[in-house]
Amino acid sequence: MSALAQVTGRDPARAGGRSVAVVGGGFGGVAAVVMLARAGHHDVTVFERGERVGGVWHHNTYPGAACDVPSHLYELSFAPNPRWSRRYAPQGEIQDYLEEVARRYDVLERIRTNTEVTRARWDGDRSKWVLETSAGPHEADVLITACGQLSVPKIPPIPGLGDFAGPAFHTARWRHDVPLGGRRVAVVGTGCSAIQVVPAIQRVVEQVDVYQRSPGWTFPKMDFAYQERTKRLFERFPILQRLDRAFVFAFMEFGAAAMTNRRWLLAPFRLAARRQITKAIKDPVLRAKVTPRDEVGCKRVMLTDEWYPALAEPNVELVTDRIAEVTPAGIRTEEGTERAADVLVLATGFQTHGFVAPMEIVGSGGRTLAEEWAEVPRAYLGLSVPGFPNLFMLYGPNTNGGTGSVIYTIEAGMNHVIAALNEMARADAHRIEVRRAAAEAFDRELRAALAETVWHTGCTSWYVDENGNDPSQWPWLWSDYRRRAMRLQPGDYELDRSANQPTAVG
Repeated sequence: MSALAQVTGRDPARAGGRSVAVVGGGFGGVAAVVMLARAGHHDVTVFERGERVGGVWHHNTYPGAACDVPSHLYELSFAPNPRWSRRYAPQGEIQDYLEEVARRYDVLERIRTNTEVTRARWDGDRSKWVLETSAGPHEADVLITACGQLSVPKIPPIPGLGDFAGPAFHTARWRHDVPLGGRRVAVVGTGCSAIQVVPAIQRVVEQVDVYQRSPGWTFPKMDFAYQERTKRLFERFPILQRLDRAFVFAFMEFGAAAMTNRRWLLAPFRLAARRQITKAIKDPVLRAKVTPRDEVGCKRVMLTDEWYPALAEPNVELVTDRIAEVTPAGIRTEEGTERAADVLVLATGFQTHGFVAPMEIVGSGGRTLAEEWAEVPRAYLGLSVPGFPNLFMLYGPNTNGGTGSVIYTIEAGMNHVIAALNEMARADAHRIEVRRAAAEAFDRELRAALAETVWHTGCTSWYVDENGNDPSQWPWLWSDYRRRAMRLQPGDYELDRSANQPTAVG
């Protein structure tokens, strides 16, 4: 019997249910296969455009890449790993973990790698999703997107970027064939990737110039290696790992409360952030450059123990003048200074508001998801969009947070998807769709709550778009998300047993 059958107690060969297509082979895709199997849904196909599972952890292999969520929370709840090497796992170890989980639960046999889904169209006459992929067409009853928010690199429109004579690349497309030893490197950006890259390469390069648009607050990461005896304790007494996970989650909930509807709780976070700068940087000029003027948490808060010490090294310069252009030999700033560079690294983040980009999704009546989201991406609980039957999104709009683990969000979302599939099976329905009235009521509640959060206190961040809309953040506790996503609310969804027999859930 396969591992999936052992998990569910059912033989996949005898399991029925509707066919499911999943786009994305990262944590979302792997979780979807295993959790669907546990619920008795085995007809699942995952499409991954990369050559292996892993998602963001497969593509982001830059020096210093690591998670900023403690390992015992950044793992699948059904596959705890007692042997993480560190409190915050490095990229390679997370990639290995996900591949091991995929092998253990026979997920790999359901994944089609090197296969990109370019278009998905709803066929209302047959209640099917018709997918166009790089390997040919595919049909499924249900479509789940697990594309993530960090899959498409953001390339800034800097004049002359294509004229640079040396190697130039984004951190998510790191060129391991480019040696950095003894060379001059320009790093554009000071976000989450930059604070890991710069300390890692500073030790080997001749000079690194870091170009900053605006500083962000950081907290001490307090990372450490797990001793072998600690790992053995986690193996022998799994309750210890579960208790640590619960402690981490409780702290994350405290942070979520501070950033949302209990902002008076931010006081200790402000103190910790300012103290870290004061302790690490003695130069008053550099200290002024790295000290933000906005509220702690308005932009994504970064965890690091190495960023400020690296900036204080003699071979590192933090440049705060705006970039005017990239030249063949380096970067020229607006005040006229040109700094030479042999290698150009773009640590400029991702197109976080695409959610399913660059895939085109066409729903009922030929309306595309891009048209539905022309003003701002919206989804009921970040999962469902009216006009797009049998479509569910993992880590969709407004399921990100200033704290927490995306894996927790993914699993909570999958509970909702499974509840929907089970309701379809119970009613013998071919179509399930969130009612527009329910989606709009949720969106009004969401926007009102977002307005009271720290993310709307005036800073510029990737959380909020140029029109002041926030398609990314969840404005409540993560336990609230899990509770709300756990089951379908009566009347929020409409089921169709046939083309002429719609009925409401509940």
